[in-house]
Order: sequence, then C-alpha cells, then structure tokens
Amino acid sequence: MKSILTLMTCLIMAISVVGQMSLSLEEARSLALEKNTRSQVAKMEIDKARSVVKETLAIGLPQVNASGSFNNFLDIPVQVIPDFISPAVYGVLLEEDLIDDGSVPTPGNVEAQFGTEYTMTGGVSLSQLIFNGSYLIGLQAARSYADLSKLEYERTELDVKQAVDQAYYTVLMAEENEQVLRESLENLEAMLKETEALYEEGFVEEQDTEQLRITVNTVGSDLNNASRQVILTRQLLNLQLGIPLNELVQLTDDSESILDFQSLPEELLTSSPDLSGHPEAKVMDQNVLLQQMRIREQKSRYLPVLNGFFNYQRQALRNDFDFFESGGEWFPSTVWGVELSVPIFSSGMKHQKVKQLEIDLQELELFRADTQKGLALSAERAASDYRFAKENFEIAEENLALAERIREKTRIKYQEGISSSFELDQIENQYLQAEGQRINATLSLLNALTEFKKAYNAF
Repeated sequence: MKSILTLMTCLIMAISVVGQMSLSLEEARSLALEKNTRSQVAKMEIDKARSVVKETLAIGLPQVNASGSFNNFLDIPVQVIPDFISPAVYGVLLEEDLIDDGSVPTPGNVEAQFGTEYTMTGGVSLSQLIFNGSYLIGLQAARSYADLSKLEYERTELDVKQAVDQAYYTVLMAEENEQVLRESLENLEAMLKETEALYEEGFVEEQDTEQLRITVNTVGSDLNNASRQVILTRQLLNLQLGIPLNELVQLTDDSESILDFQSLPEELLTSSPDLSGHPEAKVMDQNVLLQQMRIREQKSRYLPVLNGFFNYQRQALRNDFDFFESGGEWFPSTVWGVELSVPIFSSGMKHQKVKQLEIDLQELELFRADTQKGLALSAERAASDYRFAKENFEIAEENLALAERIREKTRIKYQEGISSSFELDQIENQYLQAEGQRINATLSLLNALTEFKKAYNAF
C-alpha cells in the first residue's frame, strides 16, 4: 500500500512539473504583449480605428433606403371649396326663363371629400455624395487616427515591457533574499544545536545559547516575511503577464545572466540619442498632424456641397383593403436630381472656429517641444542613474565579499571559544545587512537598466 501511495505522489509531482510554465525574460515580455490587459485594449483600439476609417469611407459611397407606409382614414378629410356649380346651374335656368332673379341664392361654399379610405405607398431612394471638402479631409483624418492608434500601441508596448521587466526582477530578488535567509537560518540552527550540546557539557555559558536563540528567532521571522514577499511579487508578475494570479511560473533567467547579457557599453551611455523615433515623440507628432487636419476640415466648410439623388415610389389608393389582389392600380412616381449647398455668410462663426483650432495647434506644438525636451532629459537621467546604480552594485558586491569572509572567521573563532556569541550575532547581522544591500543594489541596477532602455527606446 505504501509503495502505491509513493508512486501516486511521484506521478502527481511529475504532472505538476510538466504543467508548470517556464519563462525567460524575453518570453515573459512576449506573453505579456499577448495577454496583458493594457496591451489587449491597445490592440482593440487599433481595430476600432480601422472600423472608424471604414465608417467614414462609407459616408461618400451610395446610400440606398427603402420606405413604405400604410394609411387607413377612419374619417376621410373634408375640404371646403367655393360653390362653383350652383351659379352655373342657376344661370342656365335664368336664361331659359325657368326661374326669376329672386330665386337665385347667394353663392357660398360646399364641403367635399377627396381621397380614399386606404392608401399604401412603397419606394426606394438612392443618394450619392458628389463633392464635400469636409468629407475628403475627414477621410484623411480617420486614416491618421488609425495611425495614431498604432503609435499608441507602440507606447503601451514599451510600458508593458518595462512593467514586466521590473516585476520579473522583483521576483528574482525576492527569491534570492528568501534563499539567503534560509541558508543563514540553517547554519544558525546547526550552530545553536552545537552550542546547546556544549552548554550541557559545561563548556559554554547559558547566555551564549540564549543570544544565539534570539538570532535564530529573528532570522526565522525575517524568512517567513521573505516567503510572503515572494508570493506577492509572483502575483504582481502574473498580473503583468495577464495570467491567473496563483499560476506557478518558473523563471529561467537569473539576475547575473541578465546583467551579463544586457550590460550597457560606455559609448552608449555617453552618446546623444536620436529620440525622434521614440513612441512618445511620434504620438505627439501625430497629434499635431491631426490638429492640422481639423483646421483644414473646418476651412473646407467654406466650399459648396453637392449631392445627387434618385427616388422611385409607387402608391395605391383603395376604398377596400385589396392591396394584395391582382389587378389593382399602383401609380408610379420617379424623380432624380442634384442638390447644391453654397455657404455665403455665417456672421463670422466659421472664422472664429478656425481661430480656436489654430490656437489649439499652437498649444500642441508647445507640448510637442516640451515632450522632446523631456525625452532628452529622461535619457540623460536614465544614463546617470544607471552609472550610479552600477557603482553601488559593485560596492555592494565588494562589501558582501568582505562581510562573508569576516563571518566565516568569526564562526571559526566562536567554535574555538575565542569569540563570544554577542560578537557572532553582530557579525551575522552585518552579513545579512550586506546581503540585503547587495540584493537591493542588484534590483536598483536592473531597474535602472530597464529605465534606460525605455528612455532610449531600446527594448
């Protein structure tokens, strides 16, 4: 029975390992660009912009509409008309001396009903835009809007890559911190057992075991907190990747390989970058272009608008509801023509609208200039921050190496009875502090690298 349980446990572990996702940093970026919410929304905006272009194009294509109506006059409308029949009749009677003048009544009005009880009409109409300056420029603007949505996706892509990189690095550093604390705790627990055995033999004082116990408890608490931090950082990474928060992901890259592979040459740090192709700059350029098109569109409203149309209609008039019976008469009506609308005078309304749009354009151009300056400043700051982070990283590595050598010497002295437990506790805390500084310096260097790549558009 025990062997069966062991086999089932091994199978479950094997299945979990096979199903676990393994991602390098580059693979994590690719996955995020596919599943991250911001990335998906940016792609949807591109599809929507394409639909806007097609919608705008359809405005200038033929428009066909069908119509139909049915009327049932419960009371046929009555028209009051002059009585032009009675005077003619009485005139003939007078001529024939059948009546005298006193018998002729005063002419008045008569009531008459025109129409039938039922009417039905059906028709089809076609309209075609022949010329409209606003439409032509609007179509160009719609296509430029589609281009803008693609540039917005590029900017989102840059942001998503940066967020994924930072989340990936945070997980690596959190796991490394957890591993350092676990190894330190294991070593301290082993030393505590040795010290307790020596105390029982009377070779050390009780204070030595108590002091070491305090250090073990402190490191154990730090380890528990570090383990919780690993869970939280992994959930943050999964959020950026667009996958379930609790899905386990195996990270195949480590901080050392990333720094070796992506270290920046000095000539790149000192060069003046060409930031005209940066997504932020291109988005601002496209916004300026769209504003220029808005001005052209408004000015085009001074031009005439020409439309063509064609209408065909048939109508049936019945006193009985027999529209669907054959033999009934349907009266046709067909008309075609063109409509010309020429703007003449708008009391300066169009001029003021153009003036407002031109002011908006001037504001956009100022913002574009500020964006270009800001990108240049961000690039310089990113290069400076990277140099500073790299210097701190090198110092932290050197300090860690020194702290590790001091710790090993102090442990040997403690085991030989030369050093006290208090000194051992201080040196152990110094080593853990150096490890923490090295981990923080590594994370800062990796984040500085990411900021540099974003500022230089070098992902």
